[in-house]
Amino acid sequence: MRIALITFVAACLVVAAPIFARPTSAVDQELVGSVGPGFGISLRDANGIGITHLDPGTYTLVIHDKSDMHSFHLVGPGVNVGTDVTFIGDQTFTITLIDGTYAFQCDAHPTVMHGSFGVGTAPPPTTTPTPPAPKPLTLAVGPGKRLTAPAHLAAGRYAITARDSSAIDDLHLKGAGVDRKTGVAFKGKAHWTVTLKAGTYRVFSDAHRSLARKISVS
Repeated sequence: MRIALITFVAACLVVAAPIFARPTSAVDQELVGSVGPGFGISLRDANGIGITHLDPGTYTLVIHDKSDMHSFHLVGPGVNVGTDVTFIGDQTFTITLIDGTYAFQCDAHPTVMHGSFGVGTAPPPTTTPTPPAPKPLTLAVGPGKRLTAPAHLAAGRYAITARDSSAIDDLHLKGAGVDRKTGVAFKGKAHWTVTLKAGTYRVFSDAHRSLARKISVS
């Protein structure tokens, strides 16, 4: 009888033994990178808090790329991952971070869309004022004998999307400090970041000079 009682108590202890949850490790932590649709880029943790410093370890990086004129590129010791400029959508990477400084940027606009953070013994980055983001501007040529450009603009920095839908014309922007163009045989989109100064700029086709517009910048 005593042996049976001991066996019963032991069985109860086994059943009642607490089940402990697996401790959370760095591999479970998620980092969220976001870029676009405007000129914004960020890296946050799963709670939406901006990243300035992390512990070394393995992380899941989820990138939300919301623009075909921007990219999200993360680089640092042992890490070089990101999206392409023309890509729109989500991409996921598994990354291992070690002691050091890591930086993320838009490859098309690295001087105005960027950030950094420290890992391990590396200190958080010092903050510096961010210059104003360039204003978006779209210029277009084609289809057919069509050329689209505004007549007036304010002086300043512009992130230009040049849409070339013609196989017989190019899109050429020329003026003070600016001389950018697509090829005559080129069809697609090009991205230029330029500074327009007060004066007159011309948007035209090199193949058919009569296809032209003037932009007055003041």
